Amino acid sequence: MTDSAAAQIRFDRDGLVPVVVQDAVSGDVLMLASMNEEALQLTYATREAHYWSRSRQRLWRKGESSGHTQAVEEVRINCERTSLLVLVRQTGAVCHDGYPTCYYRRLAEDGALSVVRERAFDPAVIYGNESRHDSRDSAAAQDRLAQAMRRQFGAYAYLRDNDLAAESATSRRLRDAGADFRGRVGDELRELAGVLDGAHRHSDSASDLRLEASQVLYWVIVEALRRGVTWAELRPDTAMAAAELRSNRRDIARLLTAEADCWNSSDPAGEFAANARAALALVAMACRSGGLDPLEAVEADLNDLRTRPYLTGYFGREGADHGRDATRARAGAG
Repeated sequence: MTDSAAAQIRFDRDGLVPVVVQDAVSGDVLMLASMNEEALQLTYATREAHYWSRSRQRLWRKGESSGHTQAVEEVRINCERTSLLVLVRQTGAVCHDGYPTCYYRRLAEDGALSVVRERAFDPAVIYGNESRHDSRDSAAAQDRLAQAMRRQFGAYAYLRDNDLAAESATSRRLRDAGADFRGRVGDELRELAGVLDGAHRHSDSASDLRLEASQVLYWVIVEALRRGVTWAELRPDTAMAAAELRSNRRDIARLLTAEADCWNSSDPAGEFAANARAALALVAMACRSGGLDPLEAVEADLNDLRTRPYLTGYFGREGADHGRDATRARAGAG
């Protein structure tokens, strides 16, 4: 397979081909790199991106020092067969400067540079010799949240972009041009507030917190995708990761209720993405106030999505394996 793939490429005189790397979920152009034949072979063999470093004159696997790896979904070639486009699922941020894409600065006509993307990690912590384990643990936790939420967002984007309305109510909602789910966001924010102040109960506090937090996430993502908001514009993971617990449960409940009033009454002022991020930050605060990692709310929804047969085209073997594990667990419990 790899021999025939390499034979299709017109490598340059140094035996290299330029590679544009694109995020398969968000569509962001992440970086530009080079591959030689061996790097291409390793990429196909491992399904992780490998490149040739011109400066170091050696092969390297993306993420070998940072852990920010690239799972390869597809390799495309241009019309002249002189460059490649590699679609990947990025773990963490891609840029060595700590940004989600290497193209994080705008270049003006007068030569001025301005940063237009939010920094995702501190490179001194990831690449330096610092011994601050808490900083590394925090960065690792943010990466796990980003990876899970990117996968979650992509699943709903798949339901929007593919007509699965006959099987999925969510697909039907996302493809309804006249729908508006701001009110549902507000309702779920209010129920989450009720969990914190004791007014809304289904089961135990932790289960209720996980359920209502995941419901807010669901409706925010659905409304964002319905509006055409991209992953890069929303970045729900950074909104939730940046939220610090600075208030008690009742104060957070009051903030959630005030936020719910905004979503229930009218279209929130300003850009939708900014208001959605504010709501998600409150969700994260609510989770932490109850001792719940916000990632648990994301994974609860993501695990459910993986069991849906109509999402096999998105999750592939990952979903099939998860479904079998869930079936075995239920059988064992019985």
